[in-house]
Parts: sequence; structure tokens; C-alpha cells
Amino acid sequence: MKKYSKISVLITLLGAFLLSCNTANVTQTSLGVKNQTTLTVLPITTDIPTITSTATLIYPTPPASYATLQVAHTTAEALVNFCLGAKEIYAPEISPNGKWIAANCFWENGTEESPLQASSIDGSKNWKIYLSDYKELGSYYHLDSIIPYHWSQDGKFLYAVVGQRFSGCCWKGRRFVLLIRLNLETGEHIEILNTGSNTGYIFDFVISDDDRYITFTPPQGQFYDFAVLDLATWKTKEFTIGFSEAIDIFYSVMSPNGDKIILPLFENIEFDDYFINSIGLVDLVTGKQEILVSGLTQERELYPVRWLDDRHVLLSNTNPKLSQDGQSTVEYWSLNIVTREMKKQGNP
Repeated sequence: MKKYSKISVLITLLGAFLLSCNTANVTQTSLGVKNQTTLTVLPITTDIPTITSTATLIYPTPPASYATLQVAHTTAEALVNFCLGAKEIYAPEISPNGKWIAANCFWENGTEESPLQASSIDGSKNWKIYLSDYKELGSYYHLDSIIPYHWSQDGKFLYAVVGQRFSGCCWKGRRFVLLIRLNLETGEHIEILNTGSNTGYIFDFVISDDDRYITFTPPQGQFYDFAVLDLATWKTKEFTIGFSEAIDIFYSVMSPNGDKIILPLFENIEFDDYFINSIGLVDLVTGKQEILVSGLTQERELYPVRWLDDRHVLLSNTNPKLSQDGQSTVEYWSLNIVTREMKKQGNP
């Protein structure tokens, strides 16, 4: 059983009451890109994003194996200029191409500053990003840390995040207050999403498989449900959902052409308990929305995993964001988005 934020539930129910049509409102905005402290994604949006599960997820997702973390820690400690003077090297990650390492340098030089450092393995390049570059002093907690999140497939960029905490204590899980992109070759870093100095705002996001699109919920108080940023053009489109069910953008899956998105739709059981009762499709070009699969139950949920091609989506009966170890009943189906025919298939 998944747990969700009660505040998000109220907002989702209010949104469902206010929405009545089957077609999304779509607004397109052209964005300018500036260095460091200037917000780059506009407009910025709703108080609390859409419903999100609080199931245990090791951050960043998917969880790294213990062996991988040990290798990263050992590598970080062996580098001469990596996180010098830091109390702890936190959340180290080695890039998929093996050329870079990044980590949070927790409490650098006896201060409460905890910068992100990204360094080339050969030691020729070392970059640091401080939270104070993007957040006003007093608007964040002293334990907040910039953490490596995603390496681009082309090896050019590192995406890093700051997670939201419960009353300044513990990381809340899949909720964020800042998303940054670092150019590994030049050291230039820009903010992509930022909740600003208001500590009441949070957002969620997902990066497409080809690294071209970021789908996100509003990082500040505006009135759309989600938006899609095209990193090739730096333009965004905003969407208002017409489905009566709640959505969780973390489980959305972008099509290979970037023109459609699959969304699992969540039905409220009671309080903050939800289950997936259907699978929806949003056409990002026309704004058209439709239900592809309905009638799902608590005992038989289906999660979108990925697109197989332009017409077929892979679905699974288990949560693809969590480890499949020990799952003896994992099953997969191929869904044709045109005919809505589902065919069971083996482990992909």
C-alpha cells in the first residue's frame, strides 16, 4: 500500500473539482538560459505538486548497490583534491563513463557549507557548487546538501538536487527544492528548477530516457499540474489534467518522440492511501487526454515501465522504481496505445 501527502490530497481533490474537460490547457513559454543564480524555467508553479508515494526509496533513484557505493567512496578518498577539509564525503557517485566523480562535501572546513564537488578522475578539472549560490541565507536548513542525481548519456552534464526535509530534519523522499545542471567540461552551472526563498514550496520531476525532456510539477505557486521542458529549445509547455484521479509525475513515461506521456492514475482509498486504478495518455502536442486501461484494483495494479516503440508501452505489475530483487511474480504486458490491446510478454 502506498502512502501519500495529505496536503497533496486536498489540492488534488480541489483541482479535480475545478477541472471539467478532457483536453489539457497548454501554454508554451520560451526560456532564456543564464548562469548560476538566475531562474531558468518559467513560469513557476503550484504550492504542492501532485500526489507522491512515500514508499521507501534510497536516494538518488534507482538505488546504487553497496559495492558501487564502496568503490565511489574509495575513489573519492584517493583523489588528492577531492572534498578537502570536509567532515564527510556524502553520496559519492562515479559517472557511467568512469571519467568523473561527484559527491557532497559535508560541512566543509568546519563550516556549515556543504558544496557539491565534481572532479575528473585524472584530477585535471574540479568544480564546486554551493547552495548559497542559489538560495538566500536563512531560506534553507544548514544540513541541506546538493547531491548528484543524474549523469547525462553524452557525458557532458551532471544534474544535482537538493531534497526537501521534514521540519529541517530528514529527507522527505522524492520531493525537491532545487535542480541544477553542471557542465562538466566548462564548470558552468545553471538552475533549472528552484522553489526560491519560500520554504513552503516543493516539486517533483523526471528526466526522459534520452535526456532531452524534463517533466516536472510546479516549484512555486501557479496553477498547472505539470510542465515539460525541452532542453534542446529551452521551451516549456504547461498542462492541466482533466482526469478525476490523482497523478504522480515520478511514474510518468515520455514517448521516444517526446509527443506523448503515459501517466498512472491514482484513486484515493481513504486519507492518504492510494492505488493505481487506470493508465492515462496525454498528447503533448494537441493536449488530448484519454484513458487507455481502466478497472485496475489494489490487488492488480499496473505501472508504466517504458515505451517499446511509438505505439507500444511496457507495463508491469510491480513498481519499476523499486528493487525487483525477491519479486517472484513480476509480470509484463505490452500495451498498444492505438488499439488498446494488451499482450503478456516475458522479461524484457
